[in-house]
Amino acid sequence: MIPLPQNQIWFTSTEAETLAVGRQLAQNLPDGAIVSLEGTLGAGKSILVRGIASGLGIDPETVTSPTFTLWQSYHGLRELHHLDVYRLQDPAEFLDLGVEELFQSDGLAIIEWGEKVRSVLPPDHYRVMIEIDEQTNRRIELVPPGQQV
Repeated sequence: MIPLPQNQIWFTSTEAETLAVGRQLAQNLPDGAIVSLEGTLGAGKSILVRGIASGLGIDPETVTSPTFTLWQSYHGLRELHHLDVYRLQDPAEFLDLGVEELFQSDGLAIIEWGEKVRSVLPPDHYRVMIEIDEQTNRRIELVPPGQQV
C-alpha cells in the first residue's frame, strides 16, 4: 500500500472510470482512513464507494447508498464502513451514531456528504471532492490530511 501524501486529481467520463478510481483509492488509503466524500446530488459518490468496495474484494453490487440506514459495513480484504449523512440535521446527530469507535478502527470509513459533519471529523481525515459537469464528466480530487484548507 502506497499512502497518498499529496493531492491527487482524476478525470472520468464513464461509470467504469469512476469505479476504477475507487479501486485505486482502496489500494492506497491507509488502514483506519476516514474519508469525507463531497459533491452535489448525482455527482457519483455512491459509484466511487462501489469502486472502493470492489478494490477491497467486496461485490460492488451489494453496496447501496445508506441514505436511510445511515451506516452499512462490509467485510472484504479490509472492513469498509459506508455512511451517508445527507439526512442528518447537525454534527451532533452524527456523533450520536457512535462514530468515535469507528474513528479508532482499522477499516476504511467513507462518509457521503461529509462536509455536513466536517467539524467533528478527526483532523487526519481525507477529503474527496467530486465535481460533475452537464456532460457527466467528473473531476475527482483527493485532499490528504495536512493539505486541507
